[in-house]
Amino acid sequence: MNTNMANSSIRNGRLKQRLLSLLLLIMAIGVMIAPGSGSANRVLADLRKPNVLLIVSDDQGYHDLGCFGSDEIRTPHLDRLAAGGIRLTSFYVTWPACTPSRGSLLTGRYPQRNGIYDMIRNEAPDYGYQYKPKEYEATFERVGGMDTREVLIPKYLKQAGYVSGIFGKWDLGIHKRYLPLARGFDEFYGFVNTGIDYYTHERYGVPSMYRNNKPTTEDRGIYCTTLFAREAIRFLDQHHEEPFFLYVPFNAPHSASNLDLKIRSGGAQAPEKYKKMYPQWKEEYVKREREGKYGGKDALVATKECRRLRYAASLTCMDEEIGRMLDLLDRYNISENTIVIFFSDNGGGSGSDNSPLRGHKGMMFEGGKPCSLYNPLSSQDSGRYRNGCIFDIP
Repeated sequence: MNTNMANSSIRNGRLKQRLLSLLLLIMAIGVMIAPGSGSANRVLADLRKPNVLLIVSDDQGYHDLGCFGSDEIRTPHLDRLAAGGIRLTSFYVTWPACTPSRGSLLTGRYPQRNGIYDMIRNEAPDYGYQYKPKEYEATFERVGGMDTREVLIPKYLKQAGYVSGIFGKWDLGIHKRYLPLARGFDEFYGFVNTGIDYYTHERYGVPSMYRNNKPTTEDRGIYCTTLFAREAIRFLDQHHEEPFFLYVPFNAPHSASNLDLKIRSGGAQAPEKYKKMYPQWKEEYVKREREGKYGGKDALVATKECRRLRYAASLTCMDEEIGRMLDLLDRYNISENTIVIFFSDNGGGSGSDNSPLRGHKGMMFEGGKPCSLYNPLSSQDSGRYRNGCIFDIP
């Protein structure tokens, strides 16, 4: 065996060891928090092939759940998850923005090791420029992606007999070799870039939604949070009798990626039903008093109150869809063998409340870190550290 082959073999062995260690750690937490009164055989039986439901929100503020202290935003289903599980109040990710955070989540490796140490996105739309089709195809947003030598969690889970699905934001490359099905997932429905319009599913005018390996516009006009939950529920209906890894990375409450300044300046988008739940805030727009980096003077832009309204409404809609997934786990009697993890990919952005932390998304201050909830295996033996426990160790 030559030196390169030997180094490659060692590297792959270490990768596999890290990912398996990550999965074992998740399962071991369930054992560690259980008091010793139950049957060891029962705990081991529960842990043989636990299901994993991993839910990620996008740019959510640290304070913006009822269980994290908010008295403004309605999140009853995530609050229920917290009441029966653990709040991780010093949970950190590897980068305070989308792409590197997600790359580390799925590989178990730091950004500087897995190669995704910055965003796979274009800066020009931040200044109001829309690429021509040929220009856009040559930009980093269309050619960049995670190194194909990196191994993601679902690839190893497949070897253990798991079926894996991702429904929502991918953000690790759009070419076939980078897409989820090439990285170990069995099903994918979602968008491939860092952000989209919630209704057109376009990123600054370019369609971004995929089903498996092919672009699709089949659901254009339908609110995307609803679509991602629809697909996740279909996946649960089809695969609840086998071990599964279900990854649901919502884009809510990320700002809409639309060149229309009125939409873009308003942050997140949300259906009217959820906006009406927050009559204390008005959806108003005012003329800008000076030139901005996109849009000129006198352009209509959303007020701070408007951004908060749209943000809160999108979060409550997402919470309701998460509730439907949790209810389905109960209906199929698989809650007791399903690890449920929820967190935001990083700190809050437009419209969010990161208090009492300093800073926000994109900053290395504490406000750049996310909130997190963890619900371990729900056996009767897992009582002492479960119900509403707070875990504050970084």
